[in-house]
Amino acid sequence: MDKKPKIFKPDIGEVNNNKKAYYSFLEDRLNISTEEEPKEDVVDFVNRLSKSGSYIFNKDVVIVTKDKRYETKIAGKIGNRLITLDNESINVDDVIKIYEK
Repeated sequence: MDKKPKIFKPDIGEVNNNKKAYYSFLEDRLNISTEEEPKEDVVDFVNRLSKSGSYIFNKDVVIVTKDKRYETKIAGKIGNRLITLDNESINVDDVIKIYEK
């Protein structure tokens, strides 16, 4: 039987994978907003999402209107209204902020 060549094994030495991590579960007492500022209008945002190469209804978005805050997915845009997967119809003129989650 033929002898097979040995497998190369580099000398790694001592590996220390013990890393320390710090987690804070404190409340946000400074009321710092972590939401992004709107950089584009609603129509441009929806057009950019629909032309991104993936389906628009796979993207989680946050829509803030005058009356309510929606955390949903967009199904499409018909006329001047956004249709969500939660069967909500939102007027584009009422949207204050819209951004991807």
